[in-house]
Amino acid sequence: MNGWEQLLDSVVARFNYWVYIVLMMMGLFAMIAKKNLIKKLIGMSIFQTAIILFYVSVGVKDNATIPILEDE
Repeated sequence: MNGWEQLLDSVVARFNYWVYIVLMMMGLFAMIAKKNLIKKLIGMSIFQTAIILFYVSVGVKDNATIPILEDE
């Protein structure tokens, strides 16, 4: 593999992190650049959604099940 293929594989493997970064930057831009309070709140909700999705994706485990206690 050459350098470009390795870079592309690395970017594709971490696609969800790139999506979170884009969402965070969109929300941060809306919070900072807009003067309308409603648009600032929309930007804040986009930023919050990106953070929650990031936490959920970090906590994903392979072959995990729902943590519900079963009766024996």
